[in-house]
Formats: sequence, structure tokens, C-alpha cells
Amino acid sequence: MDEEAKNSSKNLTSGHEEPSPSKKSKALLLLFVTYGVVWLDLFLPQPSIPAFSILWFAFAAAKNCARIFIVYFIMKKIGLERGAFKLPGGKDLVDGLTVATYAGLLALGIAGLAYVLGASNPLLARLPMPTASLSLYFVMVISSLAIGYAEELFFRIFAPRLLEKAGLSALVALLISALIFGLSHGSQGFFGMIVSTLLALLFSYFRLRGKNLHALALGHAIYDFVILAALI
Repeated sequence: MDEEAKNSSKNLTSGHEEPSPSKKSKALLLLFVTYGVVWLDLFLPQPSIPAFSILWFAFAAAKNCARIFIVYFIMKKIGLERGAFKLPGGKDLVDGLTVATYAGLLALGIAGLAYVLGASNPLLARLPMPTASLSLYFVMVISSLAIGYAEELFFRIFAPRLLEKAGLSALVALLISALIFGLSHGSQGFFGMIVSTLLALLFSYFRLRGKNLHALALGHAIYDFVILAALI
């Protein structure tokens, strides 16, 4: 089990020192500012690049690599990076496959419910899918990994840690972060936000169970890649 996840799990049942009001405010301000910097593009007009094209995936990969760098830089500056950036091992891949499997099962259940309700993801429903090719699959892999690591680093590691510094328990911190994650997928409509929130809660559950950044990010990446590959 990841050492930081152990400590977070302990905080669910044991008391911890209450941070001062100034520390709480600084932690929340840093989270707010970092979110604004790292995810600002979600709320801005998007460049005119054909969706799901090779260039689109390459651009997504570049953006998310920049996000990883920015969040890591901030975590290092404030001393939060310890234990989050160990090299991945074989167990991390196995754990990642487990996470991806459960995410896939959840997605299948959601897809069945969406079919019954007649709901759809507007982002996927209105956009044409590209023709499959080896080069497209390659950039899809890179993009999925970059997105997986960027989103899991921010929403399952960075944001919860800052929320804990603001005085919240590990459980509440992960729940709030999951809700922020869901709301950040507003471009996918109401149903897309619900799906994203449910997936975030699943990833948060695995975080509480001791899965580290690599397991979560690899599971997230595998899930994204399989979903995209199935649509093309």
C-alpha cells in the first residue's frame, strides 16, 4: 500500500491536528489558483482541430504533459511530492488492469442505463470518428497516458492532500475532488458529468484502498484507450 494512502486511510478513523485558519486559507487558495491555471483551457474556446484526429490527440497529450509538470513543480515546492513519484513496477500494472476492469464494468452499467433513458454524451454523439490507423492508435496511447496521469495526479493526489491540509478528512477530501472532477467535464453535458463523477468516485475508492498514482493513472489510461478504440 502507498505510504501516503496509508496515512490518509488512518485519518478516516483517527484524529489529527487541526490546522490553523491561515493554513486552511492558504491550502484552499493554492488549490483554487492551481485549478484555474491547470484546467483553464476547459472553459475557453477550443482550437479548430478536428476532434479525435491525430493532431487532436497529440495536442491533448502535450496539454496534459504540461499539467503534470506544473502540478509536480508546485507539489515539490510545498513538499507534497514525497511518495507520489516512485517508478512504476509490475504490481502497478496489475493494479492498473484491476482499476480499468472495474471502470469498464461501471461504464457498461452506465451505458445500459443510458440506453434505457435515451441519454447520450453530446461530445461523442455529435462528432465524427476518424478512420483507424496505427499512427492514430499510437497517439491515442500517448494521449491516454498523459490524461490518466494528469487527472489522477491532480484529482486523486494533489487536490485531496490540499483539502486535508484545509482540515477535511481523507474521505471528504476525495469526495469533493471527485465532484470537482465531474463538474470539470461540463462539455460532455449533464449525463457526461454524472458519468465522470461516478468514475471519479470509483478511482477515489481505489485510492482509499491503497492504490498509488501509477495504478490509478494506468487504470484510467487503459479505460480511456479501450473506450476510444471501441468507438473508432
